[in-house]
Amino acid sequence: MAGLPHIPGPENLRPFTPASLAAIEQRIAEAEALKVKRQQVELPEEEEIKPRSDLEAGKNLPLIYGDPPLELIGTPLEDLDPFYKDKKTFIVLNKGKSIFRFSATPALYLLGPFHPIRRGAIKVLIHSYPCPPWCCSI
Repeated sequence: MAGLPHIPGPENLRPFTPASLAAIEQRIAEAEALKVKRQQVELPEEEEIKPRSDLEAGKNLPLIYGDPPLELIGTPLEDLDPFYKDKKTFIVLNKGKSIFRFSATPALYLLGPFHPIRRGAIKVLIHSYPCPPWCCSI
C-alpha cells in the first residue's frame, strides 16, 4: 500500500539548531562515503535534484506552507528545499514571508551561525525598514 503524499504546511518550519547543523554534517559525511563506495563498486549515479524554483531566495514562501507562526519570523529555520538537505544552509523569513537563504559556515572564519553578532546582522538585513537613514541622506 502506498503511503500518503507529503503535504507541506507550517509544521515543516523548524528552528535551525546546533542539532540541525550536526544532522547536515552527518548527511554530508554519508554522501561522501556513498560517493567513494560508488567509485569502488561502480554503482549507477543517482539523478541530480535541482533547487525548487518556488523556494528560491528572495521569493515569498509558497501558500501551501500556510502562515508561519510569529515566533519563527526572523529566526533561522531549517531549509525547506530538498536540494539543500546536505548543504550547510538555513533560511530566515521576514514579516512579508520573503525567503532569505544564508550559509551556516562561519562568517569571517569566526562568527558561526549561532553567534549573537551574526544573528543581529541577519535581523537587520531581513527587516524591511520604511525609510532607512542612508536613504534620507541620498
